[in-house]
This record gives sequence, structure tokens and C-alpha cells, in this order.
Amino acid sequence: MRWVKLLTIILSLLLTTHSSNGAKAQGSNEWLGKASLFPAKPLDYREAQFSGSLYVLHTPSGWPNRMFANYSAGINRSIYRWNGSTDKPREFGLEIATFTQFIFEDPLNWFQVNHFNTEYKVGIHYNWQNSNHWAFRLRLYHISAHLGDDFIYRFYINAYLDNSRIYEVLDFSAAYAFQHFEIYGTVGIIPHSAYERKRLMADIGGSWSKPIRQKDWLRWMLAMHTQFEQETNFYPGTRLAAGIEIGKEGSAPLTIMLDVFHGYIPFSLFDKARITWIGGSMSFQPFN
Repeated sequence: MRWVKLLTIILSLLLTTHSSNGAKAQGSNEWLGKASLFPAKPLDYREAQFSGSLYVLHTPSGWPNRMFANYSAGINRSIYRWNGSTDKPREFGLEIATFTQFIFEDPLNWFQVNHFNTEYKVGIHYNWQNSNHWAFRLRLYHISAHLGDDFIYRFYINAYLDNSRIYEVLDFSAAYAFQHFEIYGTVGIIPHSAYERKRLMADIGGSWSKPIRQKDWLRWMLAMHTQFEQETNFYPGTRLAAGIEIGKEGSAPLTIMLDVFHGYIPFSLFDKARITWIGGSMSFQPFN
């Protein structure tokens, strides 16, 4: 917990410094600014957003005849933004989210539904832009996973399990936008974990979108996101998607897509299980 206190102090010092600079600048500052200075990562399962997915599940062995449904509800808001008199705005923001999974047992037969897992996330971030192309984010967040009651009762789990998915993360991200493309990368460390867990993690990804027939509210989209964790020997968890975005850019479009994920399951205490998901998803940021 000493790491968490130290990092909170560092973020507070950054806020104090830029608050002083903002008071001297000629530009306007704002509370609860729309959108975020750092672009959204719609394929990142840990992103604070509203999203839903329905997947056919394939595993090399272990969990046959199952489907997965993932649902997340979260907000990623700018709390205070320093616009200044230059083209390099900065902001302090907040992330709050829950991620819930359901398993459909034997869906072609009796179709039993189990609440599998719920994760909670809360964090703060400091975003800034150096130009129209580059954006950066420094973030500190807590995440914790908890098995669902249905799953516990159905599989007769009657003792506490070691839960290595209760931890804090400090990470740094950079994103670059050009023409119809956005690419990003993140490196992070787990300074504290409730149970033993290896500390390093990272991700890379990108997206492409282009208006359909010159419409400013309808676009094709392609995206990719790959995540790595030292806990699983940096085996890549890769998600690919193609679909459409509905809504004007910068105003939180609704994204509807077909997608596939292969890697270690990104949720729950059972994150050492390697799976392949194929199905459909949607995501939305209603508070932007």
C-alpha cells in the first residue's frame, strides 16, 4: 500500500503544478469536459465503457458445450481540464467500471445460465496531448475479481480460493493518430497484489475507421488489441474486430462488430485457462 500512497502523491503534485500553470494561461479551463484527451480502446476488455458480447467458446480441453456472455458498465470521465493558451491540453479524470460474465451451459440442450464472475475497477488518470497527433496517459487503478454465486453453488466450491486478480496497476500509455488510423501502446506494473502475482503487463493495438458514402455519422471500422502479462509468460491475448460505428466522431459512437479473441481468459480467478471466443460485440460511451 505504500506504493499506492506514493503514486497518489505524485499525481497530486502533477495536478497542483498544472493548476498553477492553468491559472496563468489565457485559455479556458473546464469541469467535466466532453470526451477524453486519450482515445478509447474499444477492444480492451479492461476499458471502462458500456459494452456487451456473446461468444461461442472453444477450449483445447476442459470446458466443452458452453457459450460466454460478457457485459461491462463503466464511465471514463474528464473531471478537470486545463486547456491553456496552447494546443497542449491536460486533464485529470476518473474511471469506474464493473465487468460481468455469464456462462451458458450446454446451450444446444437445456441452456443453463450461470453467473460466472464479476470484476470491479476504480482508478484515476492524468492525460495530456503534445500535438494533434500524440496523446499520453498516466493511470493508477485497482481491480478485483469475484466468482458469481451461480458458479460457486453449481460446482460445489465450499472454501476460499487464492485470488491473484486483486491488485493495483500503474501504467503509462501513448497513442498516435493520423488520417483514419489510431495506434497505441501501454506498459504497466502491479505495485501491490493481495496474493502473489507477477508484476509486468503491456498492450498494443490500433484501429481504422472511414466514413461510409461520405456520411459523418456512419463509418466502417477495423481494430486489433493484444495484451501481454508476465503472469502468463507474456503469451499474447489477441482480439480482432470488424464492424460499423454509428455517431459523430468525438461524441462516443455506438460500435457494433464481429470479433474473435484468442489467449488466456481475460477475467476471473481462472485466468490461466486458454480459450478462443468468436461472436458479436457492441460498445458505447454514453457519458462522453
